[in-house]
Amino acid sequence: MLRALILSLIFVVAGGLASVGSRHVLILGGSGRIGTATAIHFLTRDPSLHIRLAGRNAQRGQKAVDEVNREVGRAGWCDFVSCDYTSEVEMSSAVEGMDAVVHVAGPFVGPNALRPLQLSLAAGVGAYVDVSDPIEYLDAARKMHSNSTVAVLCAGAFPGMSNVLAMEVASLCDGRTKDLNFSYFTAGLGGSGTVNLDITNYGFGEPVPRCVEGEPVLVDDYAGSDLGRVNFYFDDDNVSDRERIGNRACWAWPFPEAFTVASKLNISGSSRAGMGTAPAVWNDMLRLLVEIVPRRWWRTAAFSGGMARFSEPLVKATDLFVGETHAMRIDVTSDVGERSAAVQSHESFRRCVGQSCAEFCLDILNSKSIREPGVYLPEDLYEDAEARERIIKCLTTTPGTTAYRSAKIYANK
Repeated sequence: MLRALILSLIFVVAGGLASVGSRHVLILGGSGRIGTATAIHFLTRDPSLHIRLAGRNAQRGQKAVDEVNREVGRAGWCDFVSCDYTSEVEMSSAVEGMDAVVHVAGPFVGPNALRPLQLSLAAGVGAYVDVSDPIEYLDAARKMHSNSTVAVLCAGAFPGMSNVLAMEVASLCDGRTKDLNFSYFTAGLGGSGTVNLDITNYGFGEPVPRCVEGEPVLVDDYAGSDLGRVNFYFDDDNVSDRERIGNRACWAWPFPEAFTVASKLNISGSSRAGMGTAPAVWNDMLRLLVEIVPRRWWRTAAFSGGMARFSEPLVKATDLFVGETHAMRIDVTSDVGERSAAVQSHESFRRCVGQSCAEFCLDILNSKSIREPGVYLPEDLYEDAEARERIIKCLTTTPGTTAYRSAKIYANK
C-alpha cells in the first residue's frame, strides 16, 4: 500500500514538472470535432506539449479530453477549461501563461469576433492561429499591432493550406499570373456539427470576393452559382483518388483566398473559389434554394442557423453512405499561356483542418526564421520560397493524406 502511494506521488510530481517545462497551447472550440482533431495532431507531433481545450460546456469538454487522451494513448497532457471567448474576463484568464492560442470556434462574425485575437496579442502569446474567413474580420484583424505574437489568420485547410499551395503553383509558371481558381470538395463532415453547416449557409447571403480583369471586387448574388465540373486529380496521378473523388461539380462560395491571394499575386485576369459536396443531390438542392430564397434571409441567424439544425440529421445520415473525403485543386494560368496546378486530398475534412491548424502553429513556435511579430495571412507569412517549402512539406504529409502533387499542366490534363 505504501509503495503504491509513493509511486503515485512520483508520477504526479513528475507529470507536474514535465508540464511546467512544456509549452502550453489553448484551443478555443476545443470540445468540438475540429478542436479534438487539432489537439490529437499536436500531441502526436510533439508529445511534450500541454494542450488545454476551451469551450462553454464542461460535460462536452471532459468527453473531448477523454477522446484526445484515448487517441494519443496517454493521459495528463490535455485538460479542459470552461470559457466563453466573447467574455473579456474569461478569455483574459484563459490565455494567461499560454505559449500559443488556436481558435477554431467560428463563425468569426459579430461584435466580439476579434476578442480572442485582441487578447492573445495583448498577452503576448508566441503564436496565434485561427480558421477565420469573413473578409470584414480579416480586414480588421490585419490592422492590429503585435509586439511579440506571430498571428496567422485563415490557417486551416481551405483557406489556409490552399493559400500557400496557390503561391507555390504560381511560382511554377513564367510570366505574371493571369487567372487563379480554387476548387474544393468535401464528403462528410466527420461530426463537425451545425457550426460548419451554419457558416456555409450564411455564406450564400454574402457578396463573393474575387478578382475580375485584375481588379478586386465583391460580387453580389454570386454565391451558389454553378462553376462547372473539376477533375480532382492529374491524369497520370494517384489512380485510387481518381476513382474515389474523380470529377465533381462545384459552386461559388465567398472564400477569401480568391480575393487575398489574387491581390497578393497581382493577377491580371480573374479569380474564383468554389466547392462541391456529396451526394450530388446536395449540390442541386443548395443551388435551387439559393435561387428561391432571398439573399438577405441567408444572412440571418434565424434562417441559416435553422437550416443548419434542420439539415444536420440528414447530413449525418448521408455521411454514413458517402463516407468522409476532402480534396482541393488550385489552377493558375500565366499571361504567357503557361498553366500549373496542385491537387491535395485527405481521408477526412475535419482532420485535415485540425492538422493544418496545428502545423501552422508548430511552424511558428519552432521556426527560427519566421518573420517578425505581426498579423498575417498564409500567403504573406510564406511568401519566401524556403519557408513555403517547409510548411508545404508538413501540411501535405499529415496522417490521412492520400495525395499531393503540384506541376505544370498541359492540354491533356
